[in-house]
Amino acid sequence: MHPLTLLLLALALHLANNASLSIYEQQKYKQFLEGQGLYSPNDDVVILTVHNFKTQVMNSPHAWFVEFYNSWCGFCQRFAPSWKALSTDVKGWADLVQIAALDCSVDENTPICREYEIMAYPTLRYFHEGYQPGPQNLGVAVQKGDDVGAHRRYLIERLVTEQRERRGAHYPNLLPYEHATLDNLFSGRGELIQYGFLVVEKFGGFIGAGVTLDLHKTPVIVRYAYDNNTVLLNKLGISTLPVVVSVDRNLHYQVTSAGSRDAVKSVIGQFLQKQNIKLSDDTPKQEIFTGKWLDVQVPDMSSLIQERAKQALKERIKSMGDVVFQMDLETALRYSLKHEIATTKTIEGEKLQVLRAYLTILRKYFPFGHGGQLFLTELAMKASGESVQGSELAEVISRAEAENSYVFSSPQQWLACRGSSPAFRGYPCGLWKLFHFLTVNSAEHNVNNRRADPLEVLSVMHGYVKNFFGCQDCSRHFQEMALKREMRNVSSLDSSVMWLWMAHNEVNKRLAGDQTEDPEYPKVQFPSKERCPTCRVNDNWELLEVLKYIKHMYSGINVRYIGSDTTLLHVGLDGGKAATSGSSSVFRQLDMTRLSEKAVRVRPVG
Repeated sequence: MHPLTLLLLALALHLANNASLSIYEQQKYKQFLEGQGLYSPNDDVVILTVHNFKTQVMNSPHAWFVEFYNSWCGFCQRFAPSWKALSTDVKGWADLVQIAALDCSVDENTPICREYEIMAYPTLRYFHEGYQPGPQNLGVAVQKGDDVGAHRRYLIERLVTEQRERRGAHYPNLLPYEHATLDNLFSGRGELIQYGFLVVEKFGGFIGAGVTLDLHKTPVIVRYAYDNNTVLLNKLGISTLPVVVSVDRNLHYQVTSAGSRDAVKSVIGQFLQKQNIKLSDDTPKQEIFTGKWLDVQVPDMSSLIQERAKQALKERIKSMGDVVFQMDLETALRYSLKHEIATTKTIEGEKLQVLRAYLTILRKYFPFGHGGQLFLTELAMKASGESVQGSELAEVISRAEAENSYVFSSPQQWLACRGSSPAFRGYPCGLWKLFHFLTVNSAEHNVNNRRADPLEVLSVMHGYVKNFFGCQDCSRHFQEMALKREMRNVSSLDSSVMWLWMAHNEVNKRLAGDQTEDPEYPKVQFPSKERCPTCRVNDNWELLEVLKYIKHMYSGINVRYIGSDTTLLHVGLDGGKAATSGSSSVFRQLDMTRLSEKAVRVRPVG
């Protein structure tokens, strides 16, 4: 057997038996295991990475229209098909402006997303030709449209503005024709250009500018005029819009109705066909370096082995039921710190207060060992001033991820939160689990502390989602739900556990059937009847049973350690501290005194 095949067999067996790759192996094989994000080389979208962003975008002879996104973000997943459609729709403009995307969820891309202050996903930026970066020049923010037509319109608006600001010299003339006659249509163009076309439409339309871009390689003049040029319209006898005015060098013209972009091009194409001139409005896609691993020569057998190993692990995880894995908690925390907090250029004001509170509850309740606690303390010290740079936090995190740092016990990958493809589940699943774990452990650690703040974790979660969570759509929904569900009125630690459970179920109900839902993991009301038969009576929730179930699932002594090095943790295993702490008493005597049985005993499901 080929040595490489043997190596991959060993790797697959390691994955199946130990449920993880080493940190080094995971980085090395990341692209094999997790794919390419939301775009692939088969799309017309140029894939930018840390390896090619600056060489492609800076000093470029053409402009760039770039989407910065996170592949886990449901809003980004919904947005992607329209972005692909835009790139296909305008690929004939590739020598003028390139449509591209950069995935901020990829670790190595984080410095780019931080440098360009990408705080929400998706974010669209336009970079003009010859772009040079600077503190006040991070690209121009462009509004997102509802569909491909709106994306195209906003892009054209930007290109027109570029010419008004005396850039975009390589574009065809995109400013409206404002002369009162056709005499100036051929001005500045050589004698080889024999025909011109003037698209006349209502003020503010984009048919003319779009067709001008579509046909910029055809040896003709294409301009557009608006209906506010009344003198010109009267002289040409135009009364209905839109129309195409076909003109030759002798200023003989004919007016033809054309109600759409395609109709305008059809009129022009038919006219030019009679003159034996070919219409050109398409450009082949360019090949670029993507910085991904798809170009590496790997035997087909390796992919098959890896897939079988992953499938075996997935079935094993599913068979364990509703449990929490140390690896998922650590992976969620890593992503939170690296890709949402440390990507913020300067953290100050409200964001800094939220960061301090977040680090405080992590130090109190996150299941780290001694090395992890020192790591969180170092982050807290960095955040103790009036402001902190994201790059400073990134340096601390980078040192913590070194193999000899003894901070993280697990490689950065998902177990229970792994979706059927990289676009599903992942970080949103992990973040929910992280905050469920924190609410439960806040309640467990403060069983006898009547002065404990019932909003200790919920207020931090609200602040985090508001200030750091990258998915704008998700953040807005959560903040609206917190107001609607009166989160600020939660009055006990057990009630905080239940509030978050109800909120999570509300989100699951809203997203059930959505295109962001993983078909292998449908969004159902938790816990299911099969997993917790006592949690429901007919179609009503037994809330005290639900509380008991959630506390059991997310208890610090119930965390599972597949793929984790437990010698770094001392949490609930091998005589560690958590195993002998007061938190274990939750299974001997549940503290129900903070929930009013009369008020919450029975609630309708959903």
